[in-house]
Order: sequence, then structure tokens, then C-alpha cells
Amino acid sequence: MTVTFIQSFFAKTCFMACALVVASLCLSGQAVGASDKPWDYDNNIYSEPLDESIENGGGNQELLNKYTQWDVCSRMAPSTDRMAFTVKVVKESQSSLDELRELFEDEWPINEGYFRDVINKKKIELAFEMAELTNDEETSDESVVTQAAWDWCIAQDPENFEELS
Repeated sequence: MTVTFIQSFFAKTCFMACALVVASLCLSGQAVGASDKPWDYDNNIYSEPLDESIENGGGNQELLNKYTQWDVCSRMAPSTDRMAFTVKVVKESQSSLDELRELFEDEWPINEGYFRDVINKKKIELAFEMAELTNDEETSDESVVTQAAWDWCIAQDPENFEELS
């Protein structure tokens, strides 16, 4: 009985890991192209002002926080879409979503006492809530999940991102 349980658990865990890898690989290449979306890393509107502030010997913490926020949000938004797609794939295969949630929480901790926990928790929540809205023919840049994650993240107080800079 115990051996069967262990084999079953191992098989499910391997499947979940494979699903994560496949979803990540499928979508990671799609989001590489040029984009006019704000979450495109090269579109950080705070890059030049921050560079100028540093060149002028300024230490503008508010500007650094906004730059960091943009940077964090530009990675969080498409990542959330890929996570949601993974949830959709796992759900369609009728595998355990609880195990997937545990895997997500292992990868993106939610209880370490930092603002990053809040971000990770929101990523996981959005991935599960919006999984059905993902489309494998759509890049992360085109996704409503990416937009929702971006909108939430960029609306946060920039001071929260100070510990992440």
C-alpha cells in the first residue's frame, strides 16, 4: 500500500514538474519579441531619469523605488500569465491543483516576511483565478492575465519596492 502511494505521488509530482517546464518553454519564446507593452523590460520609463540622477550625484530613493517597481512588475506580469497557463494545462489533465499550488509556493514563497511575499501570493492567486482566460496561441504580451498582473503590481505603493532594489 505504501509503495503504491509513493509511486503514485512520484508520478504526479513528475507530471506537475513536466507540465511546468513545458508551459514555460512553450510561452517563454513567444514573449521575446519587440513589444510596446509597458511590461517590456526596455520600456522602463524611469531608466533615463534614474541614470541622470546618479550621474548628477543624486540619491533619489523615490525614483529608485519606481524604477525597481517597474522592473519587478515587468517580470511579474508575463510570469503570472505563464503560471496561469500551467494551471490550465494541469487542470485539463485532471491532475491535482493542490499539488501545483504547493509547487508554486515552493518556487515563489509567500511567508518570508517581505513585500515579495505579497507579489508572489498575488501571482499565484491570479494564476488560479484567471487560468481559463489563457490561450496557448497568444503571447504573454497579448494576455489579459499579463495585463491584470501588471495593473495590480504597478498600482502598488512604490515604497513597498524599496526592499527589492
